Amino acid sequence: MWLLSQWNTCSFISLHFTTNVITSSSRVHRIMVDANTESCCQPLKEEFQRSKFSLHHEDPGVFCRSQWQNGERNLIWVLYRWALAAFFAAGVIGSMMQDFNGGRWFIFLTDWGFTLCLFTCTYGAVIATIYYFNQSYFASGHCALKIYWISHYTTSVLSMLITTVFWAALSSTMPEVAGELYNLWCHAFNSICMVFDCFMVAYPNRLMHFVYPFSVVLIFLVHSLIYYWAGGTDIDGNRFIYFALDWARPGLAIGFVCASLALICCFSLVAFGIYRLRMSMYNCCGKRKEEAPALKATPNESSPTV
Repeated sequence: MWLLSQWNTCSFISLHFTTNVITSSSRVHRIMVDANTESCCQPLKEEFQRSKFSLHHEDPGVFCRSQWQNGERNLIWVLYRWALAAFFAAGVIGSMMQDFNGGRWFIFLTDWGFTLCLFTCTYGAVIATIYYFNQSYFASGHCALKIYWISHYTTSVLSMLITTVFWAALSSTMPEVAGELYNLWCHAFNSICMVFDCFMVAYPNRLMHFVYPFSVVLIFLVHSLIYYWAGGTDIDGNRFIYFALDWARPGLAIGFVCASLALICCFSLVAFGIYRLRMSMYNCCGKRKEEAPALKATPNESSPTV
């Protein structure tokens, strides 16, 4: 009887221990699943709402700090923003000095996008600097933050479009300049820097914000048609801005227009995907930090009480 009593006691302790371990493990697993669901599986249909066109955001700080910084202020983030602005300033100034050509520098979509890179990064550096010294300066829905949101999103999408279209359709028509420094600066480094910056910033992306880069490209295409009707020429005297946008051959030009507008929609989806990936990475890093203390506490929670 004594042996049977001891065996029953040991069985109870073992069962109690196992139950607590399973419960703790289930709780940790549930936390992990919830975090992953929140960060990775937000339905796309939620983006197709009228409210998603809005530029209002409750937290002004997301436009002024990095996704990855600790605390509200970070000097490294401010220096990074100014370094990026200086990088594009050097590129734009050097490109204008080399290829200004009596003002024809301004007719190309590449240089529109390059100028937008400079404006966006400089504007972002100013905002980050102001926020570094005064976190209460920007109120929720501040106009300056809306301008930055539009410009950064538009510049990012436009940079991806410019890089893709140039190397896929236009570089073969100008092989003599394809490998030049300033050509790489405005047709390769632009999108590399802006995509990298999309992983660094903290503001959210809205799929419905595709209307802003879409509008810029549409304005450029109308500009190219007006430029053709007005008798404008490129730097070589041709009656077009780009070979594929020659309105003397309307079939080719219209095809290029349709392809460009379709690509804008595709790259807007890519930009949204980068945002979701960034949030997934951020939540994953935060989850690991939370898991460590939870796992350390598990032995104490599961200790049997006799």
